[in-house]
Amino acid sequence: MRISRKRLFFLLLLSFSTITFIRLLIITTTFSGPSSRHLHNRFLIDSFSQDPFTSKEFNLIQFLISKRAPCNILFFGLSTPQHLQLARLNHGGNSVFLEDDLNNIRDHRSEGKRDGVEMHLVEYKFKTSEAYDLLRYARNEEDCWIVPDELHSSRCKLALTGLPRVVYKKRWDIIVVDGPSGSEPDQPGRMSAIYTAGLIGRIKKSSDMNPTDVIVHNVNRTVERWFAWEYLCDENLVASKGRLWHFRIKKKHQSKLFCSQKAIQIL
Repeated sequence: MRISRKRLFFLLLLSFSTITFIRLLIITTTFSGPSSRHLHNRFLIDSFSQDPFTSKEFNLIQFLISKRAPCNILFFGLSTPQHLQLARLNHGGNSVFLEDDLNNIRDHRSEGKRDGVEMHLVEYKFKTSEAYDLLRYARNEEDCWIVPDELHSSRCKLALTGLPRVVYKKRWDIIVVDGPSGSEPDQPGRMSAIYTAGLIGRIKKSSDMNPTDVIVHNVNRTVERWFAWEYLCDENLVASKGRLWHFRIKKKHQSKLFCSQKAIQIL
C-alpha cells in the first residue's frame, strides 16, 4: 500500500512531536521538583557568595608573605578559607583579620585560634553605590589629602578611625584588601579599606622606614580600580596577577597628594 506524501508528512510530524513531548516530560520530572530547584539555586548562591583567589593570585601573595615572614599582616576580609591559609604562612608573626560579617568570623574562629590569628568584627559606613560621590568629596577635602601622624587622628570621613586598638598600635608590613564584599550597590564597599591602607602605608612608626606591601583584590571592578589608582598610586604598582594588584608603599609624611601623577579622570 502506497502512502501519500501528505500522509507521510503527517506521520513524521506526529513522531517528532511525540519524541519532543517525552523528552520535555523527562526534563520536567527530573528538575522541576522543589528539592532539585532548591539545590540548583543553592549551588548558584554558594558559587558566588565567595570570591576566592585564582591559583596565580594566591601564589603571588604566598610568595610575598614567605619573603617577609615573620611579619605583621592586616587582612580586610575573611570570606574564604584561603585567607587563613595565607595567615598560616606567617609563622611567628601577627595576622589580624577585620571582617564585617559575623557569620564568617564564627565559621573560622576555632581554626583561627589554632593558627594564632586575631579576628575582629568591624562596620563599614559606606555602600558601594556611594563610591563616586565619596571620591569627589575626598578630592575637595583637604583633610583627605594629608597623611596624619596617627591613623585615628585623621579627619577624613573615608578613614577607618573606629577599628580595634591593635590596628593603630602595630606597624603593618602587608595589607590585604579583600573585604568587605562590595559586589552589589547596596553592600558595604571597599573605598574606606583602600584609603585606610594607603594611610597606614605612609604613616611613620618611630624610625622604621620599611615599605608596606598592599594587595587589592577584584581590581576588575570599577570601585577597586578607582580607589587603588587614587590612594595607592600607579608608581607604587610592582606586580599584578588576574584581578589582583600589588603595591609597595614607601613611608611619606605630610604630603599634599598621595600620588605624584595627575589624579585619574572620572568619566
